[in-house]
Parts: sequence; structure tokens; C-alpha cells
Amino acid sequence: WVHTEQDAFGTFRSYQGTFPSYDPENTSSFDDVCDSRTFQQADSSNKRPWYAGFGTAIEAVNRTFFAPFLNATTFRLMNWFYESSSGNSLANVDRLVQGVILADDFEREDLRDFSAFWEAKRMDQADEDPDSKLFSTSDKWHEASVNIKLPAEKHRYTSEADAPDCAVDRLYYRKPLEVIRSAYEEVASKSFHNVPYKLFWQPDEGEFPERIITEVYTANAMLDEHEKIKAQPREPGCQLETVVASIMLWSDSTHLASFGHAAL
Repeated sequence: WVHTEQDAFGTFRSYQGTFPSYDPENTSSFDDVCDSRTFQQADSSNKRPWYAGFGTAIEAVNRTFFAPFLNATTFRLMNWFYESSSGNSLANVDRLVQGVILADDFEREDLRDFSAFWEAKRMDQADEDPDSKLFSTSDKWHEASVNIKLPAEKHRYTSEADAPDCAVDRLYYRKPLEVIRSAYEEVASKSFHNVPYKLFWQPDEGEFPERIITEVYTANAMLDEHEKIKAQPREPGCQLETVVASIMLWSDSTHLASFGHAAL
């Protein structure tokens, strides 16, 4: 194990074998851990834009980065709305049109019939538009349909297999490996800790260091997986650093009714 020097709080890291080639915390700032209207903002080039979940393929970004909106001008205006404070409204966006600072690709003519309501509705209905580039195949989006068994009123069936089917079409999904690749193509990947380490706290030189576990990359599970992947044979001539792409999976809870707190 190799160890870093203690910081002002008495904490230090322990890595297996060697130090990683890249430490994302070297580029972190106070903006990463706190936010206020009165704070001076640092460089936000590492901030993940709200539209990044639609995909990051270079072809899609160059040709149709403004999807599902009609043009780059409308995209920039709606982008401002979704990244602004929660107290903003679609009506405020309408009033902003006359005094907004125009970007180089922002065309005044595109705003003559502008309506924030209809542009928001356009985005909501983008998956129903066959010409929309929102779920581009260049970003590895796949279209599928799912059949769901439904109960029928005043009818009984001996088994679920005999129940009528309801086909749900136009479902879009991406495969896990494609999502991981896309995540590492984003600017936000600069903040990923790919090499795990042990974090310790030693308040006094005469005391034994105490282990601190804060994130998945300081847990034993990722340390064990890191050793496993390092022990695997390399491709001939490959000198790249081997790391673990850790994933944390969860799902939003679904409220079962419009009242109460029961959730699934």
C-alpha cells in the first residue's frame, strides 16, 4: 500500500500498489459541494447539461444537438429555462424573448411565433414524432414493444396466459454497456473515481488511524473488484491502466394513489 500525506483534517488515502494516474479531486472546487446565489461561480465546463441523458454521440451532437426542438435558437432559450431557478415560469421565458442576449447561432426570425408552452409540449411529445432525433440510433437507442396481460371486466380466466394482451409500443432503451460508454464520453466523467482507495483519519500522531468509508470507491467491495480486474491477463501490448466502472442502480418510487404515502 502507498499513502498520501495527511490533509488539514487529518485524513489520508491508501492505494494498493501505486497511485492512480488521475485524481478527479484535483480539479474540484467549492461549486461541487455548495451552491448559493451570492457565491462567485468557478468554471462550469464539468457540469453535466440537462440534455446529456439523450445521448452524446458526436454525429448526433454535430447534426441534431438541438433535438427535439426545431432549431438551435429555440434550444438555447429552452435550455436557459430548464437550468434557471425553480421560481421561473414559461410565461417568464416568453417575456425574455425580446431582451435575451443572442448567441452566434441564435436567429431572431425563429422567435416570431415562439411559445414556451408549445415548445415544452413539443419536447413532451417528441417520442411520438417519427421525424424526431431525440432517441437517435447513433446514440444506440433501441425501440421495442412490450405486451402486458390485463384483466377483463366480467370475465374469468383459468390462467394469466389466457388473459388479453395490451401492446405498449414505442418504448426506447439503451443497453447497459452502451450507457457506460456514453457516460465516459461526457465531461462529467472527469469527476469519476475509477481507482478505489482506503481513506483514514488520524487526529494525532500517537493514535492509530481510523478507517473512513464515504463512497463506493472507498468501500471494500470496489477494492476487491479492482484487484480481480488487475489480476486478469492483459491484451498483448496493452499498457493502459485497468480500472473498475462502478454503477449504483436505483429506481424512483411510484405512488400507488393520489393520497397517502404508500409507494412501490
